[in-house]
Amino acid sequence: MTLGPKSIAIDILEIAEVNLLNSILKIRPRDVHKQVLPEFNTITWILGHCMAHFHMVLCDTCQGKEMFSEEIAHHFRYGTTKEEIAETGTPLTFSQLIDDYLRISADGFSHLDSLKDEDFEKIIFPQIGETLLQSIERISFHFMGHMGQIVLLRRALGNPGPSFVGGAQKASRQKMREEWTSWWSDNKGDFKI
Repeated sequence: MTLGPKSIAIDILEIAEVNLLNSILKIRPRDVHKQVLPEFNTITWILGHCMAHFHMVLCDTCQGKEMFSEEIAHHFRYGTTKEEIAETGTPLTFSQLIDDYLRISADGFSHLDSLKDEDFEKIIFPQIGETLLQSIERISFHFMGHMGQIVLLRRALGNPGPSFVGGAQKASRQKMREEWTSWWSDNKGDFKI
């Protein structure tokens, strides 16, 4: 069976997302805001940055929806200096950040589910000639790169977490997501920091 652009795009993004979420499975609350070295980003910033990228493509650009403020987007945007981030502080608790990401993700995936194969071949960023499928590939690779950073930060903090990369098959993705969702549901109250 040949998969169309829609199936390919959704599968790739689901794999990237479940691995990104899995990278924080069983993380300790005390580690999410730690800056291991001055030039390294915190786990909170990395996740917020990924959320902002997902939102920019799948909510703002594709649907014209702004699901969080410009202040939040700016905090997590590439190019915002570490000094500026330190001055303003994180605009969300870690718990709020994850819950906002889950809300944005659900909206983005719902939008993708509503599209047809040919919609994934349409150019959504004319200035660079990028199609929706290419944007989803970019988001997915972006997530995976940052997930690797989180894994290394966790190792540096003495809490290596689960291995990666998993979820190539839908059943294993669903199992990973269920395990992560159960852990988050049981522990999110510890992350109101």
